[in-house]
Amino acid sequence: MILVRDPFGDPAAAAARFLRRLAFIILMIVAPVGEVLSRGVLYILLPVGAAILVIAGLLDGAELARRRIVDAFMTSIGIAVVFLTFWAALSLVWTPFPIDAGAQLGRTLLTGFITFLAIVSLPERARISNIYLLPVGVAITSVAAFLMILFGPDTFWQAADPDTTLAQRCIMSVSILLWPALGALALRERFIMAAALAFVVAAAVLAVFTQIALIALLVATLAYVIAMTDALRTARIIASALAVLMLTAPLFVALLYPFIVLAHAAYGSPILVFSDLVVHEWPRFITGHGLDMAERAIALGLLPPDTPRSIVFTLWYELGIVGVAAFTFLASAVLLAVGRLPQHVAPAILAALVAGLVIAIFGAETIQLWWITLNGMAAIALALLVKAHPQSKRPLAPAPDEEAELEEGMDFDHEPQF
Repeated sequence: MILVRDPFGDPAAAAARFLRRLAFIILMIVAPVGEVLSRGVLYILLPVGAAILVIAGLLDGAELARRRIVDAFMTSIGIAVVFLTFWAALSLVWTPFPIDAGAQLGRTLLTGFITFLAIVSLPERARISNIYLLPVGVAITSVAAFLMILFGPDTFWQAADPDTTLAQRCIMSVSILLWPALGALALRERFIMAAALAFVVAAAVLAVFTQIALIALLVATLAYVIAMTDALRTARIIASALAVLMLTAPLFVALLYPFIVLAHAAYGSPILVFSDLVVHEWPRFITGHGLDMAERAIALGLLPPDTPRSIVFTLWYELGIVGVAAFTFLASAVLLAVGRLPQHVAPAILAALVAGLVIAIFGAETIQLWWITLNGMAAIALALLVKAHPQSKRPLAPAPDEEAELEEGMDFDHEPQF
């Protein structure tokens, strides 16, 4: 029996490749560039791109995706995510605004679930052409943001709240997405292109002069350089530092309380608010005030306007020590898992995580949906980087003279035949 191979190949596999290509163009180029013009573009493009990836996964790897979903929830990271979600949902019982908090939790979980489905739908091996899409998107976004600062309208970089401007969000985005982009270029040994991309992003950050993004860029660069030698050790150091910061923050600000009050330092007012709450309302920091309470308390005047908006204060105020411990365990588990990845991808992923943590700890508005959506897009890019492979080098062919000598050496046991 003669088997005839289909000259057109597998139609399902071809369709899946086309859909993935389309999804990556949307997520890696259109979405970051679109942030230059619109605040809501991420809310639309992430679900669209993720849905296309899921459809592509169903075409050629539905069974693999189902197995990945089950395996993910059996890991320490999956268990930590489930527990943190459970505690956040349970806090709706004692939050003063359960309807609004429930809506926020639902939007966050939906964004995370969409991102998770997109990641588990990725193929086992990434195509080289898809790896290069993110550097293109980051470069275009950085150049566009730089030009908008110089020649664009004032509305691009001016607003009542500096943390909600288009300029701020663009710079935050490229500060996170730079690292998977650099990892993709380094993976293919395009080091000159990687240096040029880093220069373009740094120029955009300096033009906007977002201090938090600049600090995140510098700290992430340091983490990347150190991780190049030993990624796992670097991950352990970062996880330990994060755990100390998150778990001891109330104790630290409480010890500073008398000194801040005596000094009357204006720059210490956010810390003063945190320390005053810890000293006078410490029992509420066991369970927290409930989800979505920090931002709403500031809006209603229950907390002063200079209340810190960092993720450290937000988690302690809303979810208490239980939520902080769960988040710390989750973040540490993720960092250690990244540290165990192959050396050609671990530094870039660690740098991206460090940049995100720095912005979340020292920045503001990192509990809003746009920040969660941005991190979902970055997670897909990092997962794509993990599935890529380093540049393979083919052995050089021997010179003609060397090849002849090699053949003679192979025949030294045989007599010449006449």
